[in-house]
Amino acid sequence: MATLEIVIDREGDVPVGTQLAWALRSDILRGALAPGARLPALHRLAEQTGVNVNTIRAVYRRLERSGLVVTRHGSGTFVTGSAADPDALAQLVASARSAARDAGLDLRDVAAALYVDVVEPPAPDEQAYERRRLRAQIAALEQTLSDLVARRPGFVPAPDESPRPARPRLLDAAELAEQRDGLVRRLADIQAALEPRR
Repeated sequence: MATLEIVIDREGDVPVGTQLAWALRSDILRGALAPGARLPALHRLAEQTGVNVNTIRAVYRRLERSGLVVTRHGSGTFVTGSAADPDALAQLVASARSAARDAGLDLRDVAAALYVDVVEPPAPDEQAYERRRLRAQIAALEQTLSDLVARRPGFVPAPDESPRPARPRLLDAAELAEQRDGLVRRLADIQAALEPRR
């Protein structure tokens, strides 16, 4: 198993997970971690660096997506044989450093732009408000039904015949409205059954 000398700057602008990914990537690409070398177990690296295990797991997955490591369940995470040419890496770094200096950019900003995963913001959910409103109405109706039946000992309401999805899933606003309307009808039926006959 490889012994790593990783220093995490907790006061820096770069997130600790990104720092860890950079350190491991650098060690792999410059050959300090040779192909076939086993990376430390998640918990061991967490103790060594003070980084959360879930963050380290995400870093290992990112390195695996890059093809730098492979995880064998039950065995560990190993460096692949696909490390880049160290000379090519050195030339690329020198070129990036020079280009950043010429453009007046801080190298940390360039590095962060290269390695921080860019996540597209989720599209606005037009129906979210309507679904929340309908769910609140459904919950209130179900509570009313439950309270009504509980106040009448011995009363057994007709079974709920409304169709249920085979598997739980997110209902759209129309399906929620249909469910709410079914509950309103059921509530009316139960109230009618409970009213004294004249």
